[in-house]
Amino acid sequence: MYAFAQETVTIPKERLEELERKEAELEKLKAATKAQPTIQNPTAKKQDEAVPQTTVSTVAPAPSETLSLASLTPLEKDTVVSATDLAAHYRANATMADERYRKRTFKVQGEIVGFEKPALVRNYNILLKTAEPQTRVICDFYPPENFKAVYTINAGAVLVGTLPDTRVPIAKIGDNVVIEGRCKGLSGGGVKLTNCEMKVAK
Repeated sequence: MYAFAQETVTIPKERLEELERKEAELEKLKAATKAQPTIQNPTAKKQDEAVPQTTVSTVAPAPSETLSLASLTPLEKDTVVSATDLAAHYRANATMADERYRKRTFKVQGEIVGFEKPALVRNYNILLKTAEPQTRVICDFYPPENFKAVYTINAGAVLVGTLPDTRVPIAKIGDNVVIEGRCKGLSGGGVKLTNCEMKVAK
């Protein structure tokens, strides 16, 4: 009985040793498994991080435009804004651009790239050059009462007005001008200014 009892006690001890050995092996395996991802992780992290960084860099221009728009000095009637900047501000953030420019009278400077003369109305438009042709700066003019008509000549390169006895050149493509007008915001495929008056830039 005693020998049998001693034998039964010995078996669990061996098993316990085996279990301890197996546990130690498991710990080593766990440590090795943990060590492997840490070797691979930096590469994986670098690849993962590369994606957000690329995304941030493509989105970055919009916030920077927004910040530059917000940090501008207050807009006054005599403030001169370049047509390129005006169009860029509207493309970057139309809501913030409206807050700054819409329903305000100021001056825009730029190069004339074209004219529009809608049918059946006296008004005509002068188009200013921008970096993005999709967002034009459209300056709407009402000609003086003594002008009988306003139209383009030289294949649309020159805008003229006719008086009772003569023809007066108003502007031509390539002129660098300063135009004062009231901003209506985005309208007709561009940023529109109405009630415009023009001066040739010095």
